[in-house]
Amino acid sequence: MTGLSLDADEENRFWDTFLGEVPLDGAVVLDPFVGGGTSLVEAMRCGAHVIGYDIDPIATFITRFELEAATYDPESEEIAELCVSIAAQLAPFHRTKFNGREHEVLHHFWVECRTCRSCGSTFEIHPHFQLASSKEKGLQWAFCKECHEIHELPIERKEIRCRCGTRTRIAQGTLNRGKVRCPACGDTAGLAYRGNSPKPPMWHLFAQEYIERNPGGVTRHFKKATKGDRIRYGKASRLLKEIESSEGPFAPIREIPTDGRSDQRPIIHGFRRYRDLFNDRQLLHLTLLGKAIAAVDEPRVRRVLAMAFSEHLTTNCMYTAYAFGYRRLSPMFSIHSYRHITRPVEINPWLDCIGRGTFPNTLSKITKAVAFAKAPTELDPKGGRVPSKAGKHVYASKVSDNPWQILTGSSRASIRTKTSEDLSEIPDGTIDLILTDPPYFDNLSYSELSDFYLAWHQSLGEAEPPFDDPHLAAPIGENLALTSRDDESIAVYRERLRRIFSECQRVLKRNGVFVFTYHHKHIAAWNAVGEVLARSGFRCTAVLPLRGEGQGGLHSYDGTIKWDAVFVCRKDAQAPDRESCPVVVPRSAIADARRRADAYAKELGDKKRIGFREPDRLNLERAMVVASAVLGKADDESMPLHTALHRTRERGGN
Repeated sequence: MTGLSLDADEENRFWDTFLGEVPLDGAVVLDPFVGGGTSLVEAMRCGAHVIGYDIDPIATFITRFELEAATYDPESEEIAELCVSIAAQLAPFHRTKFNGREHEVLHHFWVECRTCRSCGSTFEIHPHFQLASSKEKGLQWAFCKECHEIHELPIERKEIRCRCGTRTRIAQGTLNRGKVRCPACGDTAGLAYRGNSPKPPMWHLFAQEYIERNPGGVTRHFKKATKGDRIRYGKASRLLKEIESSEGPFAPIREIPTDGRSDQRPIIHGFRRYRDLFNDRQLLHLTLLGKAIAAVDEPRVRRVLAMAFSEHLTTNCMYTAYAFGYRRLSPMFSIHSYRHITRPVEINPWLDCIGRGTFPNTLSKITKAVAFAKAPTELDPKGGRVPSKAGKHVYASKVSDNPWQILTGSSRASIRTKTSEDLSEIPDGTIDLILTDPPYFDNLSYSELSDFYLAWHQSLGEAEPPFDDPHLAAPIGENLALTSRDDESIAVYRERLRRIFSECQRVLKRNGVFVFTYHHKHIAAWNAVGEVLARSGFRCTAVLPLRGEGQGGLHSYDGTIKWDAVFVCRKDAQAPDRESCPVVVPRSAIADARRRADAYAKELGDKKRIGFREPDRLNLERAMVVASAVLGKADDESMPLHTALHRTRERGGN
C-alpha cells in the first residue's frame, strides 16, 4: 500500500511514508478472499474504505470483529462477573494433593491407550518417556514407563532406573515415525489403524504439573497422577452428564463432514463428532462457559466473549500438544492442520497470567488488541514503538453487509459471506485497489479447519444465517482449494478463479491496481494462475518477493517455500479473448525471469536471518514467467505457458 501511494519517481520517500502515514484517504479497497482480514484492517488504518468477501463464515466473523475492535470493551464489569462465576464452579476440578497439601493444577497429562490386535494386551502410546526439559537448567523430567513416577534428571541421562524395579530407556517409546509397537508382543501397526469400526481413542491420565504460589512468585512441579486425581475427573464427568441429561447438550453434536475433504484427519483416528475431540472435564468447562455467554443480552459483550471462547478452543482439547523444551502448550492447528496427538495435555482453563491459552489469558490478548485498535503504534527505526499517525482511521463503528453503503460513503467497511465469483453488488470501475491472497491451489483447505469453530459458534448462537442452522457445515465443497490434482479438479479451480479475477477486473477503476500473493511448488498450480491472469484482462507490471512464513515451525523443512510472490497488476487495454487464443510466454521472458530471480536470490540469500533459499528462488522465477504470459500463438518468438514453466528448474537440475 505504501508503494501504491507514491509516484514512480518517489522511491526515496518509501520508508518515510511506510513509517509515517500512508495516504489512502477516500480510496476504496476490495479483498475478494478476506481470510483473516489483514489487508482490510491495514487499508482502513491508512484511511481507506474497505469491502471484503469470503465464502467462510468464520473468516468474515473474525474480520468484522477486527474492523470494529476499537468499539469493544473486554474489561467490562459484566465480563468480569461472568468469569468469576464460571471460574469458581470449575476450580475444584483442577486441584490435586501432594505431600498432604492441596495445589492448583496447571497441566494434566493424558496418553492414548490401545489394545493390541495380536495379543490383546492394552498399552500406552508414548513417543518417548520425557515429560519436559530445560536446556538452561540442564535438566529433564522423565517418567517410568511402568508406574509413571516422575524423575528429575540431568538432561543428558538416557535411562531411568525406577524404585519400582523398572528400567526405562527415555527415548524408546511405543510410537516411532507413525508406527505403534506393542511392548508385549512386538506387533506393529500404523497410528491411524483403528480396525473395522473406528472409535475415539481411550485416554489415561498419568501425570500432572501443579503450581505453588509464594511471595516470590509461582513455582511449577511435576507429579504422577493418582487414583484421587482420576476420581476428581470422574466427578466432573458425572456433572457434565447430569447437565446434558437435564438441559440437553451444549457442545456440538453434528458429525464432522466427510464429503469434499482433502485431509481425512481426525476422522481416520476414530473421531466422528467435534465434541469427541474433548474430554469430559473440558466439555464441562466449555458447556458452563458457553451457556453463560449465550445468555448475555448485549451483542458486543457477547461477541467479545465468543471471540475469546473461539480462540480458546484450540488450547482446551485433546489435540493440544506439549512443547517439551518450552514447558507450554502447542495449540491444535499450530501446523494449519489436524495433527493426531497421542499424549495430549489438558490445561486448567481458569488460571490467570500463567498457562498458555487459558480463558483469562485469551481475554487479555483481546484486551491488548482492542487497546491497539484504539491507540495504534508503529515500529520506530530508532527502537521501540511510537504512536501511529493514522490513528484517526483505525476502525469502523459498525461493519455493514452492503457494499453500496461503502461506495456512497455511509459506512467505512462492508463484509459479505459469499463467493466473490459474483460481485454484481459493486458497479463497474468503482474500486481503487484490490489487495488479496487467493487459495494456493491445494496447499490448505481452511474451510475444513474453520468448520470446527463454526460448530461451536452455532452452539453459542453467533453464527450468521444460513449457518445458524446447527446441522449446516462450513462450505467445504464450495471452497476454491483443490482436494485432488486430477485434470477435472484443476479445470474447475482454473475456471472459478478466472470468474473471480474477471469480476475484479470489471469493478476495478481504469487506473486501479490489483495486487495478490501466491506460492506453490507444483507447475500445475502456476500454469492455472497464469492462464487465469492472461484471460481475465490484467497486465502484470511487477513481481516482488515477500516473506510469507515465520522462521520455523513443524511444517517447515528444506523444501518449504517461505517467500510469496507479489503480483502487481493493472487493467489491460485490450479486452481478453477467453476462448480461442492460447496463453504463451515470450522466449526472451524465460531467461529474463531466471536472471531477475537469481538477482533477488543473491541479494536476499546473503542475509541468513531472512532465509531466502532455492525453493524461494524457483518460486519467484515461476511467478515471473507467469507474469509475462499473454494471449497469442506459439511461434519462433514465444512458447506455451506450460512449456515455459517446465523450463524452470532448481539449481543443479537438468
